[in-house]
Amino acid sequence: MRYRDVVLKPMWLVLLLVAATLQGCALFVSHYDAGAYQQFTSLKAFHLKLLEDNKEADGKSFDEAKMKNACDAGQLKFLEATEYAAGKKDETRVKAINYLHNAFSKDCELGKKKFFSADYVDQQAGQLKTNYDLAIQGETSRVGAPTK
Repeated sequence: MRYRDVVLKPMWLVLLLVAATLQGCALFVSHYDAGAYQQFTSLKAFHLKLLEDNKEADGKSFDEAKMKNACDAGQLKFLEATEYAAGKKDETRVKAINYLHNAFSKDCELGKKKFFSADYVDQQAGQLKTNYDLAIQGETSRVGAPTK
C-alpha cells in the first residue's frame, strides 16, 4: 500500500467529517438582526423618556390622558417588537422583550395617577439602562454582528 492510500485518504475523510460537523453547528446559532437591535435601542429611549417626562417637578401638573397615550404608544412598540422576534423564531429575543415589557407595564401602572418621584426615576433609570444594555449586548454578540 502506498502512503497516499494509508494516510492521506483517511485524513481527508476526517477533515471532511469535522468540516461537516462544524457547518451543522451554525444551524443552531442565532444570527445578528439589525431590526431587533434597532427595536431594543428604540424601546430603551422610549422607556427612559417616559420616566423623565413624568418625573415630578415644581410647576408641573399631571396629565392622566397624556400618560395613558404615552403608555399606549409604548405598548404598541413592545407588541411590534414581540411579533418581530416571534416571527424570527428566536425565543431568547422574545424573552428579553417580554422582560423589558413587564418593566414598562409596571411603570405605566405606577404612573397612571401621579408623577414619578425624582428618586424613583433616578433609581429606575439606572436599572433600566443596565437591563436594556444587556439586551442590546445580547444582540450584538450574535453571529454576524457588525464589529466596531
